[in-house]
Amino acid sequence: MTKLNKATYEFGAFRLDASERRLLRDGEPVQLAPKVFDTLVALVENSGRLVDKDELMSRLWPDTFVEEATLARNISDLRKALGESSGGDKYIDTVPKSGYRFVAKVALLEDEGPSVIVQRHTRARVVIEEETESRASASSIAVLPFKALGRGDNDYLGLGMADALITRLSNIRQISVRPTSAVAKYVDDRQDPFVAGRELNVESVVDGSIQRSAGHIRVTVQLVSVRNEATMWADKFDEKFTDIFAIEDSISEQIVHALTLKLSGDEKRLLARRYTENAGAYQEYL
Repeated sequence: MTKLNKATYEFGAFRLDASERRLLRDGEPVQLAPKVFDTLVALVENSGRLVDKDELMSRLWPDTFVEEATLARNISDLRKALGESSGGDKYIDTVPKSGYRFVAKVALLEDEGPSVIVQRHTRARVVIEEETESRASASSIAVLPFKALGRGDNDYLGLGMADALITRLSNIRQISVRPTSAVAKYVDDRQDPFVAGRELNVESVVDGSIQRSAGHIRVTVQLVSVRNEATMWADKFDEKFTDIFAIEDSISEQIVHALTLKLSGDEKRLLARRYTENAGAYQEYL
């Protein structure tokens, strides 16, 4: 039986609320990137026990191949957020070539709220899970692969556009973005965005289409609220294909505006970051 975490943990000056995805230091919120937060939860849940790298990586990136360096960066960012320093408080112990151990004393504050029992089947066995009320985070979002319209096979471009927006939005700490691996299954599907949003358990969904002709590209996109089944923002972009990066800039900025998020300077720079200015190279990459 696996209990889905709805507990609150306390250690040192910190309080960690796993269900609300919130970390407080002396009552003040500490901003963590989504995967860094998940890393902290995994370590705190296993406080005092060595959690090997493979276990952490399979939990944090279940459908994606990542290198150990990515996990190491998460741990480094987490140490900085917790204020670890030489001679100061120690929270995470590194066991060379093995994994990590959360060494601070942790107090568990159990949540007594209502729960339901969910039965989930796997190929090998039936797993019974005690689950709290399932609901999407108020700041969760999924970017569906953009639909290819017109002649020509542009599905790769639609998934590439979604992947680029996911990468940009993932740099914003205030929202949890579903990874490309979670939305890739919709690449050949004309799925209703509200149905997809409920399947992905998110609060909002970015849905769009791409039509390309003679060096030009038309992108139509909308941001919809899954709960209200209403459009929060929609727009259409007509540009030369060489200006596709400007389209991605504009879409990501307007999504942030529609979600009424306030960004730090670093988040603004990361949101506008381009990995290339060469449209031809980008097309070959896709």
